Amino acid sequence: MIETARWHILRYDQLRGSIANRASFLISANAVLIGGVALLFPKTVGQDITGGRPILATLAAGALLVLGLSALSVLSATKALLAGKTWRSLYGTDPQPSMFYQHSDTVEQAPNFAAFDAALLGQSLDEERKSATVNLWVVLQTHNYRYKFLRKSTRYLQLGLAVFVSSVAAVIVLSTIEILVR
Repeated sequence: MIETARWHILRYDQLRGSIANRASFLISANAVLIGGVALLFPKTVGQDITGGRPILATLAAGALLVLGLSALSVLSATKALLAGKTWRSLYGTDPQPSMFYQHSDTVEQAPNFAAFDAALLGQSLDEERKSATVNLWVVLQTHNYRYKFLRKSTRYLQLGLAVFVSSVAAVIVLSTIEILVR
């Protein structure tokens, strides 16, 4: 059972690493989106656009919406990288402490090397299995917790991208109309 639990723990550790990679990608994609707004909007402000100020105000609102959605996406992605709370504060005191598999539990129960060494040497096979099982439960729960933030970040990025593409299309269409009308 210990080996089975360890296999699953390693698997969830890899999944947590995957979440970190995905969250990093989302943060980078948002940086590109924010850069696009930073380049597009100042160029638009200096142009004569068909429809004048109302259209410019609409484009400004779109730019602000993109920035807001990107900010929310980045915020959610950073929450997917690392939970802002300990797992104990999220899930309570159940299950029991997990020696050697959960660093926070281990440090609390063995604050110095002598206590750590004694706990390691005195641990039974059943206690080790229980600690591995606790850790497996914790990594499963934290993976699920972080994945929710990753999904939310992705949705905000998708909405921001849709608004950005719509704004770019509006600028192109309105600028083309302005050129053709002259």
